[in-house]
Amino acid sequence: MSEEDDKPDRQVESIRLNIGEEVVEEKSGKLAWLTIRELGRGAFGTVYHVSNKSTKQEAALKIERMTAGDNLLKIEREIMVAMQHEPTAIHIYDDGIYKDYRYIVMTLCGPDLQKIAELMNNNFNQDTIIRVCIRTLLAIKTMHEYTYIHRDLKPCNFAVDFNPNSLHVYLFDYGMARKYATKDSGNKWQLRRPRNPAQFRGTVRYCSLNMHKRKELSRVDDLWSWFFMLMEMYAPLPWTSSNIPERIEALKEDHLNEYLSKDSFLSSFLPLVEYLNSVQYADRPDYMKIYDILYAKLTEINGKLSGPMKYDVARINALVAELGETARPKELSRMDDESTIQKYLLASFGRAGVPGGNNLIMAELVDFFAKDVPLKKAREEKTDDNKKQKNAKVKNKMLGKPKQPGSGGANSGDAKTAQSKLGSKMSTHKKAKASKRNK
Repeated sequence: MSEEDDKPDRQVESIRLNIGEEVVEEKSGKLAWLTIRELGRGAFGTVYHVSNKSTKQEAALKIERMTAGDNLLKIEREIMVAMQHEPTAIHIYDDGIYKDYRYIVMTLCGPDLQKIAELMNNNFNQDTIIRVCIRTLLAIKTMHEYTYIHRDLKPCNFAVDFNPNSLHVYLFDYGMARKYATKDSGNKWQLRRPRNPAQFRGTVRYCSLNMHKRKELSRVDDLWSWFFMLMEMYAPLPWTSSNIPERIEALKEDHLNEYLSKDSFLSSFLPLVEYLNSVQYADRPDYMKIYDILYAKLTEINGKLSGPMKYDVARINALVAELGETARPKELSRMDDESTIQKYLLASFGRAGVPGGNNLIMAELVDFFAKDVPLKKAREEKTDDNKKQKNAKVKNKMLGKPKQPGSGGANSGDAKTAQSKLGSKMSTHKKAKASKRNK
């Protein structure tokens, strides 16, 4: 992903495929996917529920028109390939070119959190809210550990597992993602140098104050968006009715703590807000600390990490209404017990990843994607200077001129002295020649 890949400003035209249409890579003809239904469409392409013609494997297919400058599926593919071995990440099964379209086939998920909120009329109990927030936090951490930040976290970019009996929540739609860290030639971590100002990325309702102020985003800004999602699952955000970015910014900056303090449930997360406020651009967030705050509240209300979610029945009924009774699970899968889930989450949140610290921020003239190589402009300027100096030396040598003082230690005084001596020698030489002619 180059610097140019970080510019998904132009929206991608939505593509409409016919239900039952066969999508296959035209050159290789390796796999054929049959469209079953449209799952969604937006600024960055259209997504379909598909089935493999041979194996009957069900998946999701995302498709966009091949237009010069559009590279969103390229970014998404890069991130999915990086996280291919993570059990709680979206996996890529196939990709290719179909007609004038670029497509990618990936893990089929269940409904996104926005659709679930609509099914439930945003009526979630506290137990469900905390459990969803723990699972979404884990999905965010997983992406961060693979050196990417999402930059557009919101309910419609998280989806539950297609299997109603799984507790996984997936993070997807990486069109706005940005790589924030890399390793140098010595295998040492380096953080991308922040830009000032940075272009707006994300959604005003959920973005952090840093984005309002056009500051470079980092891992903590994803967590701010995640926290605003947590709040909204409980009650409408204080700025939901406003579409004025400046007013939304003021409410987030000046009235957030006041709003949280008025509610017994939300006030439990004031320590979380205080912590997020302390995290700076280069810092590595303490994901375990955040998990501990959530789990403490879950324990306080006698909630559990295991067991069915409140929305499970509603999502199954919605799927059956759309696809028929064949979509209803024939039997319940066995869920892990409380102890097993707790051990898994503790291990996942405690696992170390990309470190933080201002000392890791890359130097100003270092190319993030070429590691230790200076930026192209700096290289070109240096090359041009070298060419000019070399040409000057050749020209002076041809004209018989002496070597000019440069960076070898001669100062302006030395140069004047050298020029004075040279002038004196030339004057003496001319006088001698004139005297010889006169004789």
